[in-house]
Amino acid sequence: MTKVLSLFLFTLLCLSCTQKESSSDPETIVKDDAFRAGIKTGAFVKLSAGYTYHEFANPKSDTVVVLVHGFSVPSYIWDSTFNAAVKRGYAALRYDTYGRGYSDNPDVVYDVALFSQQLSELLDAVHIDKPINLLGLSDGGRTISAFAFQYPERVRYLVYVDAAGFETPTPRDSTASTMVSEEDIRAFKQSERYQHMAAGQLGDFYDSTHFRGWDKKYAEVMKYKGFVRALISTGKNRTSLENEQRRIAASGIPVFAFWGEFDNVVKLNDVAANLKDRFPKIELFVIPKAGHLPHMEQ
Repeated sequence: MTKVLSLFLFTLLCLSCTQKESSSDPETIVKDDAFRAGIKTGAFVKLSAGYTYHEFANPKSDTVVVLVHGFSVPSYIWDSTFNAAVKRGYAALRYDTYGRGYSDNPDVVYDVALFSQQLSELLDAVHIDKPINLLGLSDGGRTISAFAFQYPERVRYLVYVDAAGFETPTPRDSTASTMVSEEDIRAFKQSERYQHMAAGQLGDFYDSTHFRGWDKKYAEVMKYKGFVRALISTGKNRTSLENEQRRIAASGIPVFAFWGEFDNVVKLNDVAANLKDRFPKIELFVIPKAGHLPHMEQ
């Protein structure tokens, strides 16, 4: 009888631990039809890899501004720039890349080919057929490099904002898997990095006192199922874009870059030499009193 009671108590303990671990997982929201019906801003279009959330204003304007966000914060990171472009009468398009924000989180390989294709299909879907002014923030810099390389005729100006993709290439482990396992996801969710991801977003600013609630807004993003898988896959599938960037430079597309003087995410000192080597004619603007998000702070 004592053994049976002990086994029973042990089972209850295990169930309690399992339920506690499950309840601590923020990913509770599935992006299905009911979810999309509840979103009252923007619009959704079904592309080849899933639904893409976007906002498109002033579609008849001759000046088209397309905004690509970074690694994990979705298109609301462009609020100030998008609203300013709309106010000036420009055609302005922003959207959530796959795995982020309101767009679908498909179980696919998240690489620049996926993101470039998403952008191309979205432009077609909203009937943008004139050359665009393409802005890429942080990891969005990788997307706009891939896109401009593939479709130079679709780009009028290319603008990098504290962009990733200019790091010196390092040899890749050819044996490393590009797929994301359930163990990868569990390990990430149990990591200290994951526990502090929302609060860590405030570190993107030079002075975060003007952006109270930014961390709480990001915590909402973390509730969507498949978010962590998308982040891990994106990290696993980064490749060098040096050759593509050199080809863009040769194409003659005007290239600009804006950088926060105090960016600690993509430090200008770490990439400036590559930036100027790959784009010899680039116009670089260093923004004072700004961190990783100069378009928000200044």
